[in-house]
This record gives sequence, C-alpha cells and structure tokens, in this order.
Amino acid sequence: MNGLKGLSPELQKKIKDLAENPQLPVWHEETRGVPNLCLRSALFGVIQRGRRKAVKGELVAAVKGLDIRYTGWRLDQGDFDVLAHALHLASRQQEQSSSCHVQFSAKGFLRGIGRKSGKSGRDWLKDSLRRLTASAVEIKAEIRHGCWAESYTYAGSLIDEFYYNVRERTYFLKINPKLASLFDAGWTMLQWPQRILLKTDLAKWLHGFYASHAVPYPVKVATLKHLCGSECNRLSDFRGKLRTALEELSKCGVLESWEIDRQDKVHVQKKKNIRGNDKNQGA
Repeated sequence: MNGLKGLSPELQKKIKDLAENPQLPVWHEETRGVPNLCLRSALFGVIQRGRRKAVKGELVAAVKGLDIRYTGWRLDQGDFDVLAHALHLASRQQEQSSSCHVQFSAKGFLRGIGRKSGKSGRDWLKDSLRRLTASAVEIKAEIRHGCWAESYTYAGSLIDEFYYNVRERTYFLKINPKLASLFDAGWTMLQWPQRILLKTDLAKWLHGFYASHAVPYPVKVATLKHLCGSECNRLSDFRGKLRTALEELSKCGVLESWEIDRQDKVHVQKKKNIRGNDKNQGA
C-alpha cells in the first residue's frame, strides 16, 4: 500500500476496502452470475433423494485445470440455486450500500428461486444455508492472462454467516467476500427464468455446464456422468436419465438440438439467443 501515499485519505480508504472486500461483477436482472468452477464440476452435484452424505477433504470431479476438495454435507443443485440467488442479491446491494450483509425475506427468496414459500420451503432454505455456511472448499485453478497462466488457490466457506429473525421470517446474510475473486477465473450469466422451469437436477446441471461454454464441444456420456457426480451404478441407467434431461432442455428452449453419436459422445446445439458472458466464458 506504499504506492497510495500520494492519494487522498478517502481514496486510500476506498482502494483498501476494495482490496479487502473485492466487488462482485454486475449482471442483468434476469440472469445470475456464477463462477465457472461451480458449473464445470460436481461441487453442486446430482444427488439422489435421501443419499446426501458428509465428506471430508473429498476430491470433487471437475474439468481439466480445476482441483477442488470439499468438506461438509454434499451440495446439490438446490443449494446451487440458493448460492446463485444470494450472489445476485449481494451484487445488487453493493451498488447501493457498503453493508456486507444482505437482508431478505424467506418468502421472497424462495419465490426468487422458483420454490414454494410454505413451512417446508422455509425449513429447506434454512437447511441449505446451514450447508453452505458449514462448507469448506479448497480450490486450485489456473487464470489465463493471454499466453501465460497464473495459479490461484481459494480456501474457505461459501457463505460466511447468516442471522434469522423468527418473528419476521427475514435473513441477514453475508457472502464470503473472497468469492468475488473466483469470478476472475471465468464466470457465466445464467438465464434464470429458464433455469427455474427445469424440474430435474441433471437438467439443471447440464443447463449450467453448457451455458459456461460459448460453443459446447462433444463430451462422452461417461465424462458427463463423472463431472456431474451422478450416483447411477450403471452407465446405461445414466444414459437414460441424460436423454430425459436433454429433452427437458430442448422443451424449455435451451437447446436447438442434441444427439448421442455411435462413439457415445453427446452433441448439443444451443439456441442462438441463449448466451452467457462471452467475455469471461471458456471455449
């Protein structure tokens, strides 16, 4: 910080605050910005109902160039929705306030992620926030700068803390500010109205995976099974679920077409109007 001596005290403070609490990117209201590492791994996997388990230092399946280890209760696509919407609220608030905590009602939040706001929904939301707060994620990623790459390591929880007002059913939540740095390794804007229409976790995972690629490349069925964290014992069972999920994406207007070729590779063509953040997306 020695290079700041010639600046005014106010500007020095602002620069120091930004260094300690990096800002999230800003995206359109109908989208949700998410680091690509959440979309190209099994960090938020496809977990069968009743099969969630706690893990310690488990290596998470991910694309080449990502090394993720996780401790805590395994996270699924419902937890992903909670984190993505919390990031959205935090991104919106930073434009209006310097407060680290985001305030929201349980009812409004649940509606924002396409869930019912009754007692079961409120209980589920609190459980999800507990999982995200109690999580410990260690991520090693490469950030490319033109023709050279820089190794980056992140370790910490996904949500720092939250407070719940029982009478008013409102939350005060703090996202881990270091999460903003993960966007530097690439991020995607998800089309949120589409996502909340999807019913199956596999369709949601595929929605994020393909959104994170400007032009999706053919991927083997076995590779997709590995990357999404599917617990299907047989590849043939997963292939059947995959066909159903791809058809769901087509019906919701995400995909123009899809096919599984004779080499068991999945080819998809996205709708031309379905675009992520082209500047930050990988190939």
